[in-house]
Amino acid sequence: MITAKMSLADIVKQYPQTIPYLNNLHLDYCCGGHMPLDESFTDGSIDLTSLINELNNIASQPVSQNKESVESIDDFEKLSVNEMLDNLEATHHVTEREMMEQIEKLLNKILIVHYQHHGAELTKIHNLFARMKAELEEHFAKEERLIFPLMRSNHHPDKETLELISELEGEHVDVGDMIKEMQQLTNNFQVPADTCVTYANTFKLMKDFVEDIFVHVFKENSITFPEYAEQ
Repeated sequence: MITAKMSLADIVKQYPQTIPYLNNLHLDYCCGGHMPLDESFTDGSIDLTSLINELNNIASQPVSQNKESVESIDDFEKLSVNEMLDNLEATHHVTEREMMEQIEKLLNKILIVHYQHHGAELTKIHNLFARMKAELEEHFAKEERLIFPLMRSNHHPDKETLELISELEGEHVDVGDMIKEMQQLTNNFQVPADTCVTYANTFKLMKDFVEDIFVHVFKENSITFPEYAEQ
């Protein structure tokens, strides 16, 4: 049962079927989702009782939507740490690199086509995505060439490796902040009425990209890194 003392990360770990609902509410369960619910929404922005009731309702139902992500997390938890690292590289790193290349091209296209009426916001979106892409490319390289190999070879965590993992978690927070800014700039990827199919496809791909990042970071922060630290 979900309670106010659980964090969003705890909830997703036990009930991954809640992910679509949390995504719809634009709630961060990966980078900033480690505080208990009753400490996370003290500003009154969320009705905590209603949120918990709805989450418990979803948690009690069979998995129906976003089944792939739910099964991905369930299967992921059963892996060894080395298998988790292999899986992260073979799935999220590959998928997100491909998505970033597609989004970059599409953003450049709609920036040109729709500059007259939407140039102000598209310029900011284009610039922010370029920064996010650069950050993630460097982050993935750091994981694949430095930190993941150290984790594979050091089965008993040493201070250096744990400090490097802490750096990764800090970088996850930075990416999470950029995602929040992107959601604000795009009004949560709402497509302006006077635009085209390409504009809609770009925002849809960006939304899918963000949701994949959330699952990716959750797997690292809440499953892989804690599992490694306990070895």
